Amino acid sequence: MSVFASRAGSQDPPAGRDGRHGRRGRDRRVGGRVRERTDEVARVLDLARRHLGTDVAWLSRFTGDEQVIDLISGEGELVERLVGRHVEQEATYCARVLDGRLPAVIPDARADQRTAALAVTRELGIGSYVGAPVYLDSGEFYGMLCALSTEPDPGLGDREARFLGLLADVVADAVSALHRGGADDDHIRSVIAQVIARGGPVMVFQPVFDLPTHGLVGAEALARFPTFPAPPGEPAGDLGEETGDQAGGAAGEEADDRSAAGPYFGDLPPDRWFAHAASVGMGIDLELAAIRAAVAELPRFPRGLSLAVNASPATIASGRLGELLAVTAADQLIVEITERDGIHDLPGTLARLYELRDMGVRIAVDNVGVAYASLRRLVQILPDVVKMNRWLTTDVGADAARRALVEALVHFSRQIGACLVAEGIQRADELRVLTAAGVDQGQGEFLGPPGPLPLPAHGRCVPVRPGESRAAGVRVRVLNPAPA
Repeated sequence: MSVFASRAGSQDPPAGRDGRHGRRGRDRRVGGRVRERTDEVARVLDLARRHLGTDVAWLSRFTGDEQVIDLISGEGELVERLVGRHVEQEATYCARVLDGRLPAVIPDARADQRTAALAVTRELGIGSYVGAPVYLDSGEFYGMLCALSTEPDPGLGDREARFLGLLADVVADAVSALHRGGADDDHIRSVIAQVIARGGPVMVFQPVFDLPTHGLVGAEALARFPTFPAPPGEPAGDLGEETGDQAGGAAGEEADDRSAAGPYFGDLPPDRWFAHAASVGMGIDLELAAIRAAVAELPRFPRGLSLAVNASPATIASGRLGELLAVTAADQLIVEITERDGIHDLPGTLARLYELRDMGVRIAVDNVGVAYASLRRLVQILPDVVKMNRWLTTDVGADAARRALVEALVHFSRQIGACLVAEGIQRADELRVLTAAGVDQGQGEFLGPPGPLPLPAHGRCVPVRPGESRAAGVRVRVLNPAPA
């Protein structure tokens, strides 16, 4: 049996301000990495204990003047006494093995004059001991891999010491991987904190038009970020100024999977930035920074024009959004609910939405039409604005099934008194079919790309060619990596 005493090889990251539900996705990702490495170390400890025939085997780390047991394998009362044990280094066998006062193998601790009189020998009832140091791949000393029994074992010798040393190398690889992951998280926190401290991301605004008249009715605020700097020591590649040319709001749709998606730095779309922030407990903080930057531009919107901002369910449920949107022209604001990890606290989220509505803020549900969950959410929230996913818009003129879905959403929206908005309009034929179907409003490259204020008075009606960028970019300053 292996007992997990405290997280091996990594300190817990700061909790941030995401709240319990906002941290859940981050906790799953971080927890998955930690569990994988911890299981690996636990298997090594079990192997050491079985092969050496000892009562227990453990991994400890040295921190300050203390030795802390991170993980232990064994049975019985001795395990219970050792779990999470903090003790002064000087009182341990391990410290004496490191400085040469004790050998790595002690077959009979009670008969050995060097250990018989030590308090720890009596306290733990040590009969025999084997220890091996653990060094991170950076060369930094981490702690000790140890095995002991309450009975002497005259069969322990140099061969057993070499075997435990090999296992210590395996443990070092696992612990080093956890340390590297922690360093990555620290780098991400530092970069996100810099963006927030500088006022949040650059915000651009994609105009929204009334489809029957092509008149301007408002805009959606979208975030643009600088190049994500490489961590210290990583090859940066070409990290010059780049154009943020992908649409994204205050929450992304892609999960943060650094191992599958390649390097987590460089030219990242906005949704990856928000996913990174969420993975280290700063998702809500970054979303609020983006929303704050967008709302700061509201005075430039003439009365009658709406400003839509994106917010995840976690940000809404946190209760911090209401204070940010408590402005004079709150009735011009629309909060678009963007779902990446789903709504984990539906009652809490609905309660906060009621509060926003009482302020005059309208509520929109984004990406409708691509999943059963989004349709169910429509019934639960009964939004003021329904935004169709761009998948329904693409080639809608040539696809009878999509056209039927659009017509069904038109009927549903009218029944609940909501405004239906089509996203991703790229061609004139799409605009004609959507208008004829009764869709109220629309946005997309054909009508107007995202850009800085002021907003255009009319749609530009320029078709997007295949392979052409779907969003106008804004050049932004490259962040310098935080000092190591």
